[in-house]
Amino acid sequence: MTDKDIARVTGIGASTFHRWRRGEGRELPELEKVQAFCDGLGVSVVGAITALGLNPSVRDDPEPEPPLPPEIRKILRTLADPNVADSDKLVLREMLKMLAERGGRS
Repeated sequence: MTDKDIARVTGIGASTFHRWRRGEGRELPELEKVQAFCDGLGVSVVGAITALGLNPSVRDDPEPEPPLPPEIRKILRTLADPNVADSDKLVLREMLKMLAERGGRS
């Protein structure tokens, strides 16, 4: 399709959709314009966003991870401590694997 064809079927000017494509502008495009553009081309907004390599299910403000219990933080610090012997770290890792497998059986 030519720029004129796209503008005709979407109602969005060529300069506007080229600016979107280049990622120019300080603000996000108006949702109504994006919807009209996608409707005119016969694609869903989610499909268009996905085609651009964006994931609409990813939030800008993801839920924070729940706090770790103190004993888990202590284990993680121990595993990251360069002063702890590798043999001790191995024991911790094996115990964690065993607990993880046991937890998966319930």
